[in-house]
Amino acid sequence: MNLKEIEGLQKRKNREETGCFFLEGLRAVKEAVSSKAEITQLVVTEDFCNSDEWNEFRNTYSSAFGKDAELILLKIGTKNFAKLSDTVTPQGIGAVVKTQTYTLDDIPQGGERFGVLVCENLQDPGNMGTIIRTADAAGFAAVVCSKDTVDIYNSKVLRSTVGSMFRFPIIQTVFTGEELAGEMKKRGYTVAAAHPRGGKSLYNANFKRNTAVAIGNEAGGITEELLNACDEIVTIPMPGGTESLNASVAAALMMYEVRRKGEN
Repeated sequence: MNLKEIEGLQKRKNREETGCFFLEGLRAVKEAVSSKAEITQLVVTEDFCNSDEWNEFRNTYSSAFGKDAELILLKIGTKNFAKLSDTVTPQGIGAVVKTQTYTLDDIPQGGERFGVLVCENLQDPGNMGTIIRTADAAGFAAVVCSKDTVDIYNSKVLRSTVGSMFRFPIIQTVFTGEELAGEMKKRGYTVAAAHPRGGKSLYNANFKRNTAVAIGNEAGGITEELLNACDEIVTIPMPGGTESLNASVAAALMMYEVRRKGEN
């Protein structure tokens, strides 16, 4: 790809058409390399090419793929790299990476990872990235997104995941939240919705390893259709009086409780 085509990957339409996304930052690109992601191009500033970090990275890349990183290198100026970046102080390294396409049938069964997080219509990229990172930390098997959820290859999502998306399936679907509940039930999962009022206390919820936790939109919460399709509605106690929690915080509390009870 040339610079203009890579810059175009900032738009979801272009990412979907090319099957590629742009990943920025040394740590994130290293995660892609260690996970053996399909990197089609490395984009590096001239300044970064003259650094010790570049020499170290070349060794890491060569060890992982058995070839020199220079073979897929596009070297550009600092001003041009700034066109690709949405950070205040870019590190000067990025990569064009092939998107990973997963389906619900790719959710791993058994093993150390268990539990699935279902995201219905989440719109905030930072929340989405934090949720993916937390799901990875909690050892969840997958994150599944409804059709109206933010694109997981949005640059702000990618930055918030800190590489977690390369370690387990993040599944973008064409299903509504209600339809996803049905799909999860077909696969043997019990679907538990996080809802701010009227549900069973999180402390008393009888979570098992095959629990799918449903989290709703930041502003509107879970739709009525998904709530009606869930097996259980769970409310996180808020004795301090706050009406609701941030979506990523609610997701974290639910996932870790699934993890704690599922291990017993």
